[in-house]
Amino acid sequence: MILFRFLIIAFNVAAITFLVYQLLQVIQQDIKPSKRLLVLTTGILLLGVPVAMIFRIIPFSMVYFLIYPVVVYLFVYFIKANK
Repeated sequence: MILFRFLIIAFNVAAITFLVYQLLQVIQQDIKPSKRLLVLTTGILLLGVPVAMIFRIIPFSMVYFLIYPVVVYLFVYFIKANK
């Protein structure tokens, strides 16, 4: 159980770091303010999910590990596609 908790925390740290990096890239890009606001709002919501899991607001589940990486990938894909 301790190993599982360590893996969850490591995964969340990696996801948070990656999302923060991508959000900083969006801030530096020259895009429309409305698109920037949408991307930043979505990114902050995505950042809230791992934080909520760490503080046990959302329970740990395997569904999180299956869906969350896909959502983050699609978020980053749409950021890159809208450059």
